[in-house]
Amino acid sequence: MDYDERSSDGSSSSAAQDTFSRTTASKSGPNPSIMPISILPKHIQFPDHSSTTECLSELIMSAFTMGAAIVQFINIYRTNWWLPQSFTKHLVNIELIDPYLRYFILILNTRRFLYSVLVVKWRHRYWIRLGVKYGFGGFVQLLLAYCAWRLYQKHSLLLLFYLSYPVLVYLLIFGFQLEPFLRTRFELPGVYINDLPVHSCTTNPQQIREEIETLRHDFNKRFKQLIFTSMLNAYYSGLVPCFLAMSINYNVMRAAQHCIIVCLGAFSLSFVFLYPARYSDILHRATLHLGCWHRMDAADPNPSQLILAANAYTWSKYLIYPQNTVVKHNGGLYRSQGPVTVAMPGNGSHVRFYKLFHNPTVIYSTLATLQAAVLLVEIASLSSTSIEWHFVLSISFVAFTSMGAFFKLVRDYLITKHLYKSEANNSKEPIYN
Repeated sequence: MDYDERSSDGSSSSAAQDTFSRTTASKSGPNPSIMPISILPKHIQFPDHSSTTECLSELIMSAFTMGAAIVQFINIYRTNWWLPQSFTKHLVNIELIDPYLRYFILILNTRRFLYSVLVVKWRHRYWIRLGVKYGFGGFVQLLLAYCAWRLYQKHSLLLLFYLSYPVLVYLLIFGFQLEPFLRTRFELPGVYINDLPVHSCTTNPQQIREEIETLRHDFNKRFKQLIFTSMLNAYYSGLVPCFLAMSINYNVMRAAQHCIIVCLGAFSLSFVFLYPARYSDILHRATLHLGCWHRMDAADPNPSQLILAANAYTWSKYLIYPQNTVVKHNGGLYRSQGPVTVAMPGNGSHVRFYKLFHNPTVIYSTLATLQAAVLLVEIASLSSTSIEWHFVLSISFVAFTSMGAFFKLVRDYLITKHLYKSEANNSKEPIYN
C-alpha cells in the first residue's frame, strides 16, 4: 500500500509541549507530548476511477430538468391525438403554453451548463473569469426579468410572485453572492484541485482544527446548494407550469406526484455530483487527524473513575493526544477516541464531523438503499391499472435518469467499503516516509 508522507511541524508548539511535559512529568500514564510515529494517522491511497467533470455534470442536470419540464407540460396540455375523431396530430397543445414561460424555464435550466462551458478555458485567468461571471450573470438575470415581466402583463401579479419567490429563498441562503447562481460546485477561500478541497497532513494541532473548520464550511455550503438546487428544479420544472394552467383540466394529483419524484431525482443527481467518494475521503482523512472526545462522568463514585479523574491531564490546544488519553477541560472529564485526537473537548461541531465522516461508507449505503426504495416504488406504481400513459412517461423518465445516480451511489459505497476496510487492517503497520 502507498501512504501519504508525514511532515513534522513542531515549531509553533514545541515550547508549549516542553512546558506541558515538565508540569505533567509527575503524573502517571503516557505523556501525550511524546508520541511514537507509528500511532499517527495513516492514509491509504484512494483508487483512481472515472469522475464526472463539471461541464458533464451540468449538462446532465440541465437535460434532466428540461426533460422534467417537458413531461410536466405533457401531463397538463396532452391531447387525444390517437383518436380517429381528434382534430390534432400533436402530442401537446403547444399553443396553450405561454412562449415566455418556455423561455424562462429554458434559460433558468441551462444557465449553469452554459457558464461552465464559458469558463472552462479561463479557469486560471482570474480577471477574464471575473468578467465572464458578472457579464453572463447579469445577462441571464436581465433575460429572466424580461420574461417575468411579459408573463405578468398577460397574467397577474400573483404569477410574478410565484416566479420570484425562489429569489427570496436564495437571498436568505446565499445572500448577494452570484457564484452559487451560476455554479453548483464553487470554491471557498482555500486550496482546491478539480473543485475538491486539498487535505494537508500536518502534526500541528491548530492547523488541523483550522482545516476542519474550512472543510466543515465547505460541506455545509455544498449541502445548502444540494437542497436549494433540488427544490429549485422541482419548483420551476414541476410547479410553475401548473400555476399557468388554472383554466386547464388536468390531473392535479399526478402533476403533484411528478413534482415530488423530480425533486427526489434532482436530489440524488446533485448529491453524486457534490459529494463524490473522493470528496468524502478528503473529509475522512481529516477526521483521522481530528479524533474525538467522549465525555465521562466525573462525579461517578467508582474508585477507578476517581483515579482517572485524579491523574487526568489538563487539555492543551497545542498537543496531540493518543488513544484512550483522559483529560480535564472546563470541569468535564473526557477520553480520546481515534488514533490521535486534537479536537476541542465539548465542541459539538467536532463531534458531529468525526461521527459523520469517520466512516463515510454509512452515508453511501444509506443513500443507495433509499434510492433503491424510491426506484422500486416508481416501478411498482407503473403496475397500476388506472395509470394514464402520460404518467407512465413521467415515471419512466425520472426512473431512467435516476439509474445513473443509483449506480454512482453503489459504486462509491463499494469503493469506500473496501478502502476503509483495508485501511483498518493496515492501521498497525509502520508508516513509510
